[in-house]
Amino acid sequence: MKRLCWALGVAAAVWGLSLTAAELTPRYELKTSSLVTDILVDGVNLYAATYGGSVEVFDTVSKKRVALISLPMITDFMGEEAAPKVYAIDRIGDRLMMVSEGRSGYRNVDLYEGGKVRRIIGSDAQLLIKKGLFVDEDRILLGLLSSELILYRISTGEVLYRRAIKERRSGGSAFSDMALDEARATVATADESGEVNLFNVDDFTHLKLLKGQNVDNIYRIDYRKGTVVTAGQDRRCALYMPDGRAYYLEGSFLIYAAALSPSARTGVFAATIENDLQLFDTQTRQKGALLRGHGATLTDFAFISETEFFSAAEEKRILFWDLKQ
Repeated sequence: MKRLCWALGVAAAVWGLSLTAAELTPRYELKTSSLVTDILVDGVNLYAATYGGSVEVFDTVSKKRVALISLPMITDFMGEEAAPKVYAIDRIGDRLMMVSEGRSGYRNVDLYEGGKVRRIIGSDAQLLIKKGLFVDEDRILLGLLSSELILYRISTGEVLYRRAIKERRSGGSAFSDMALDEARATVATADESGEVNLFNVDDFTHLKLLKGQNVDNIYRIDYRKGTVVTAGQDRRCALYMPDGRAYYLEGSFLIYAAALSPSARTGVFAATIENDLQLFDTQTRQKGALLRGHGATLTDFAFISETEFFSAAEEKRILFWDLKQ
């Protein structure tokens, strides 16, 4: 109870500060060698997936790059060697998973551990994987563009299930994104229909359908403390709360990314054609400061506390924001 009260007090203090300013600027930036597609923070390290066939690792204390994880070159559609785009990354324990471009448009899945890259699914499996998440150290959940989920066991190479997210009709709705809850037991999925579905990861039991706030494709989704936030092509950032409340906030341009703080009290989304970020209080729906600094389409956010987070765009830098400044 004391921790909850403290967290709420911090959130309230942050909002008192961030609402007084018309806009905020980043505290610092991390420079990458290629355009960034996905980021995550684990401890003091930030991992950045790139268009350049690599994952760059930064120490967030020293603000320096400390490692570069490179994937093998591929043969592109023109028959030439090219660096594979890394679409998504996830990490658990000492294992880093990378979903990357493969032959003929299919995807590869690699693990990095012990200083070595090991391929566990190749493009010869002919899977159009958009995202992969660890369920535990031996199981991964894969989201396919065909609007299917695969639960895969790493140690045996076994597909534990391959199931359609929902009944196919009129060609179905292409998968766009997914997010696990803190226990990695429930997954929230999003697609071009604008609907969000919740499933039990172990047995694929359908738990809940969330709809009515987005009317077009959802680009990105985040799932914290039972709360779901979406980033929509319809210029809507929608929020579904565990008590049944739901609403959306409008941006002035396509919303490519959105995220929640660890307590789910603060939200942020890409709100304008100038790639500004909009802070908002999820409980009161009150918009806070605009965060300005990016010059390209937003791709991802990574909160490290209630008051600090990183943001990435299709550019060669990652910005760090401190809401207490």
